[in-house]
Amino acid sequence: MNHLFNIHSSTSKGLIALVISLLLSIPSLANSSAEPLPELGDSAAGLMAPAQEQSLGQAWLRSFRASVPLESDPLVFEYIENLLFKLTSYSNIEDKNLDLVIVSNPTINAFAVPGGIIGVNTGLLLYAESEAQLASVLSHELAHLSQRHFARSVEASQRTNFTTLAGLLAGIVLAAASEGDAASAAIMASQAAALDSQLRYSRLHEKEADRLGMKTLVDAGYPAESAALMFKQMLNASRLYGKRMPEFLLTHPVTESRIADASNRARQFPTTAATPSLDYLLIKTRITALGKVPGKESAEASAKEHIKQFSLALKKLSAPEPSSPTHINVPAELARSAANYGLALSYLENRQWREARKTLAPLLKQAPHKLAYLLLDIDIDIEAGDSQRAEERLHELNATMPNNYAISMALAQTMLSNTDYKGAQKVLEALTKTRPTQADVWYLMSETHGLAGDILQLHQARAEFFLLRGNFSQARQHLKTALHFSKNNYQIAARIKERIRHVNALQKTTENL
Repeated sequence: MNHLFNIHSSTSKGLIALVISLLLSIPSLANSSAEPLPELGDSAAGLMAPAQEQSLGQAWLRSFRASVPLESDPLVFEYIENLLFKLTSYSNIEDKNLDLVIVSNPTINAFAVPGGIIGVNTGLLLYAESEAQLASVLSHELAHLSQRHFARSVEASQRTNFTTLAGLLAGIVLAAASEGDAASAAIMASQAAALDSQLRYSRLHEKEADRLGMKTLVDAGYPAESAALMFKQMLNASRLYGKRMPEFLLTHPVTESRIADASNRARQFPTTAATPSLDYLLIKTRITALGKVPGKESAEASAKEHIKQFSLALKKLSAPEPSSPTHINVPAELARSAANYGLALSYLENRQWREARKTLAPLLKQAPHKLAYLLLDIDIDIEAGDSQRAEERLHELNATMPNNYAISMALAQTMLSNTDYKGAQKVLEALTKTRPTQADVWYLMSETHGLAGDILQLHQARAEFFLLRGNFSQARQHLKTALHFSKNNYQIAARIKERIRHVNALQKTTENL
C-alpha cells in the first residue's frame, strides 16, 4: 500500500517544523544555561520525564507515518518485529513495549526516537550480510533507548545550541523521505553548529551504545564479532556513497578505529559459531525482488531485471566452487534456496505464474512448512485464478497460527477479492485488537467496511487511520460523520463521543508539548 503514502516536500517540512516546535517547548531548552554537565543517569529524568519522552515520541511518530514511504509487506514487518522483540528481552530497556517503523528506502538507516520507537530502512537489510549483523544494529539502537540518550542530549544541550538536537531529528525525516541532499545539509549544518563538548558527549553515547549493544547481541545468542563485521559493511558503503552520505553514517560515523574497538571488545566474549538464517536470507531476497530497480519505470521492467539477476546468481552458485565476496560463510544450499525464492517471486511479479510455481516447487518439497514459501504458493494460486483454493489454504494456516500478521492480512485481502466482506471484517477486527497501532490494518478495515456497506464502521476505521498519521482534523471529521450514522444508538454514540474527546485531548497534548 505504499501508494497511500505520497511524499511531498511540504509534508516533510511540516514534520521538521513539528520536531523543532516540540523541542523548543521542552523546559530549559529555550532558555539554556551554562551549568556544568551533571553525572550521567538520574539527572536526565529530572529534566524530561519518561512520560514526556513518550508523548514527544508518539507525536513524532504520528507525523512521521504520514511523511515517508513505509514498508507495508507484512512478512517483512513481522520478521523484523520478531527479531526486535527477541533482542529486547535481553536488553536492559525498562519499557519493552516498542513501536517499530520500517521505511521503504534503499539507503542504510536505523534510528531510535524517545518513547520507545525504533526505525529501520529496508536498505539496512540489503547491506547486512546476516541476521546477526542486522541484530547488531538493532541492539545498538535499543541501547540508545535504554540509556535515555535523547534526554541526556537535551540536558547536554544546556551547554550548547539546541539546534544540534533538532537538526539530527529533522535529518531523520528528510533522509527517510529520500531527500538525501537536504538531509545531508540538515545534519552537517547542525553538526557544524555544535560545540566541541557536545560532539564529545555524543561520541560517549555512541561508545556506550556500542558496548551495551554488543552485550545484548551476545546474550541473544549472536556472535560478538557481528558488530565489527557490520561496521566494515558500513565503512565500505560510506566509500561508495561519497559525498551523498546517508543520515545514519553521518550520525553513526564508522572509522577503522571504531571497527578495531568493536573487534577488541568482541574478544572479551566467548567465541560463538555463526548460524546462517534462511529466514533472514528470504526476507532480504524478498525486499530485493519486490523493490524497484533504478532506471526501470514500471514494476514489470523491474521484475524482468530481477529475473535476470537471480538467474545469474543461481548460475554462479552452480559453479564447481562458487565464490562469495562476503565476510561470512553462507552455505551454498541456503544461498540457492534464497535465489530460487527470489526468482519465483520475480516470475510472479512478471505474471509468469507457471514459471513461478515450477521454481518454487523444489523449495516447498524441502521445507513444506516454511511460511514464506506457503504464502508465495498461495499468491500463485490467486494469480492463476484459483482464489477460492487460496482462501481455503489461508483458513488452514490461520487456524494453525491465529493472529499471524502476514497470514491474517493475506486472508482478509483474499476474502475481499472473493466478496466475503463479513468474513474479512471478522479477521481484521481480530487484528485491530492485537495491532491497534498498525495503520495498514485500519486502512484495509475501512475499505472492507465500505465494501460491506457498513458506513458507520467505515468512518470509525478511517478515523483511527488518520489519527495514527497525526491528522487530527480528518480523524475528528470522520468520527463526527460516524456519530451522524449512529442513528441514536446510545451505546455506539457514547463510544464515538468519547473517542472525539480523546482526539481533542491528544491534539491539545501535542500542541502543549
